Amino acid sequence: MPLRSNLPPTPAEIAAQAAETADLAASFVEEARALLEEANAALLTLERNPGDAEAVNALFRCVHSIKGAAGLFDLPALIHLVHAAEDLLGAMREGRLRIDGELADALLAGLDRVATWIERFRSEGDLSAGSIEEARKFAALYRARLDGLDGATQVAEATARADAPPAWAQGAASAIAAAAPDAASVVLADYAPDEGCFFAGEDPLRLVLATPGLCWLEIVPAQDWPDAQAFDPFACNLRFRMAARAPRDAIEHHFRYVPDNVMLIEADVESLAADAPKDGDGDGGAPVGLPTLAIELLETQARALDLPGRHGQVGDIETTVRNLCRALDLPCPLVDGPADADSLATAIAHLLRSGARKDPAEEAAVAGAAPMIAPMGDGAPDRAEATGERTLRVEQGKVDTLMNLVGELTVAKNALPFLARDAEVRFGSRELSREIKDKYAVIDRIARQLQNAVMDIRMMPVSDLFKRFPRLVRDIARKQDKKVRLVIEGETTEADKNIIEALAEPLTHVLRNSLDHGIEPAQARITAGKAEIATLRLCAFQDGDSVVIEVIDDGRGIDPDKVRAKAVERGLLDAERAAQLSDAQAMQLVFLPGFSTAEAISDLSGRGVGMDAVRTVVERFGGQVTLDSRPGHGTTVQMKLPLSMAVTRVLTVEMAGQLYGVPMDLVVETVRIEPQAIRRFKASEAVVLRDQVVPIARLRTMLAMEEHRPALESVLILRVANALIGLVIDDFGTGMDIILKPFSGILTNLSGFSGTAVLGDGRVLLVLNLKEIL
Repeated sequence: MPLRSNLPPTPAEIAAQAAETADLAASFVEEARALLEEANAALLTLERNPGDAEAVNALFRCVHSIKGAAGLFDLPALIHLVHAAEDLLGAMREGRLRIDGELADALLAGLDRVATWIERFRSEGDLSAGSIEEARKFAALYRARLDGLDGATQVAEATARADAPPAWAQGAASAIAAAAPDAASVVLADYAPDEGCFFAGEDPLRLVLATPGLCWLEIVPAQDWPDAQAFDPFACNLRFRMAARAPRDAIEHHFRYVPDNVMLIEADVESLAADAPKDGDGDGGAPVGLPTLAIELLETQARALDLPGRHGQVGDIETTVRNLCRALDLPCPLVDGPADADSLATAIAHLLRSGARKDPAEEAAVAGAAPMIAPMGDGAPDRAEATGERTLRVEQGKVDTLMNLVGELTVAKNALPFLARDAEVRFGSRELSREIKDKYAVIDRIARQLQNAVMDIRMMPVSDLFKRFPRLVRDIARKQDKKVRLVIEGETTEADKNIIEALAEPLTHVLRNSLDHGIEPAQARITAGKAEIATLRLCAFQDGDSVVIEVIDDGRGIDPDKVRAKAVERGLLDAERAAQLSDAQAMQLVFLPGFSTAEAISDLSGRGVGMDAVRTVVERFGGQVTLDSRPGHGTTVQMKLPLSMAVTRVLTVEMAGQLYGVPMDLVVETVRIEPQAIRRFKASEAVVLRDQVVPIARLRTMLAMEEHRPALESVLILRVANALIGLVIDDFGTGMDIILKPFSGILTNLSGFSGTAVLGDGRVLLVLNLKEIL
């Protein structure tokens, strides 16, 4: 009886396997995202402190883990890139290579590319076309640095090699053209399997023969064949050179598991034959120029020969020279048979004379082209220590559902006081009313504890938000050739997850503005008597029931006269009104839509949407943003938002028999005043309250209700946009916690209201958006 059935899988088995694969893919994407975040943080730390061994180890672990996790899926390009990066980081761990700004740029670019591929894999299930070629470019750049070649030289040489067919193809141009008579172009492939590929279960010949569109094949030894005694039948010593008529993407996909061992070049058949070397051309095969890496390798071998006691390693040097000539398709100046030290020295000298080396001044110019960024110092965020606490990952939707149920419980609980009142008033049962109130007190206590527990689950530290900004500051500073030290404070401050996510966009705008407009170039700072390295502070702290985020820079500050002139120039207000503004008021003009002090539009600023977008987002979540600046000393932007969006504290007010809600954080005090105390100034009204003039607005007028003149006016004193204003209402209600529900459907864009809440007696409470109304 066979152990395994040969029957095809059933639809149920196929569905189960697909579901399992989908679960694995989702876990991989989530894990890869976390590893990429950790890798970015470790790399920035390493750039600030090149000698930080823990940062190197953490970065290596992240890259190695990504490679291991990607091995479960068909992602050869991703594995190829991270494998090359892993080799580079291995050299850093061993102390053979030290990070610099240019290398950090290359590694960060590689991490960004991996992140893009991860998102593509999440949405499409595969990587983009041409991804293996992108991976090869990154791998070539990393391995060039590993071998001591600067990145710019590597890119230039790689481009030159990519445009020119290899010498072996030019020599076989006639045979290739005859094998593909109807093809306009072919893909040339040079496949060199690993020496130990047989032990990995590979079959190079079978792989080559299965190449799509294979039309020409040449098999050559990778190295000279050893004598019979040294011959190892389990070591692969073959090199496969081939031409195929299939598209390059198909060839790349065919060799996707051995991308390090194959080189692909697409060549035109006619030009290949035209570029083939003719007899008598050239100087007898002498190389016109050698790559910089080859020249450095030859010079190293020459110095090794000159060292005392190194002549015993002549055989190793001979092997290196022969392999180099074979790899570059150069005629080897060594004769067949073992070479001695003198013949090796002569051959190396001949190869060096025939190679043209790049001007050292040019190399220095290329190496020095990248801008410098200063280390970010002790103020930079430290890596989080492992706490060892047990955690449970829960989808946000489940927590939101739990929070909604708590809200429903709160509404149901608030009905009990009304029920107690009805029991006493309508049914005359004071005893029953007392029992209901007692039970309400117990349920209220439990409901509040449950509500606080769920809110704690939704709370998260701002470090989850702040960790994305060191990379942003670093990249913009390098792009603008500025030296900036980012200092992060208060990372453990907690706020609701929705608030944290809402702050991402405003903080990005503020930091970009500080780097672009506020912080000066290093030379300008020195001229102004400041430190060459600017300090940019990102701080967070709790203030009562609010979370406060501050962005502080020590840059040039804001010139109020320039702000006034720009506002008039852009037509945001007239010159007379601008002249009447105080300096503090003039600085607030930066929040107007369309305002910008930039002279030209760039990818960072100049469109007049930055600070306006900041205020819009912050106020949408019930917060406020303020700006303070001293010309020549710096600018502080402060954003203050509620700790949680789950529960809103409101004060109920009565208008024409209807209850409305006013956000409690806007209320300064409540007063009742005589109608004659309200004075009219032209079309406006005001009242003098404790020697301060407070403008008056009437809510009935704003809501288009009939006028109502009571014996005493009920006035809410509110603070809106840092200014006091009195709001006349019919009567005051009570303060309460509500679950605010935003409008949906056709009411989504209804102005003047923030949303609704259900009261305990079943009535609907409309919550006013006073910042919009006033």
